[in-house]
Amino acid sequence: MDSDEFKKRLGKRIKKLRLAAGLTQEDMDEGDFAVHFRTIQEIENGRTNPNVNTLFRISKRLKVKPKDLFDI
Repeated sequence: MDSDEFKKRLGKRIKKLRLAAGLTQEDMDEGDFAVHFRTIQEIENGRTNPNVNTLFRISKRLKVKPKDLFDI
């Protein structure tokens, strides 16, 4: 797997977890550990390489362990 494929799979995993939590991309932009909805769009579409801080905030917002984001 190359880095582009990894970003796509990571994005799909995050989207799956977000939908399972019943959250929209806009919901991710609210509350503690908010991540701007456009950032979520870019990550879910595999167009950006999220940094560790962003991944940490996403995991907290989704109420999952950070390692769960990488179950791809």
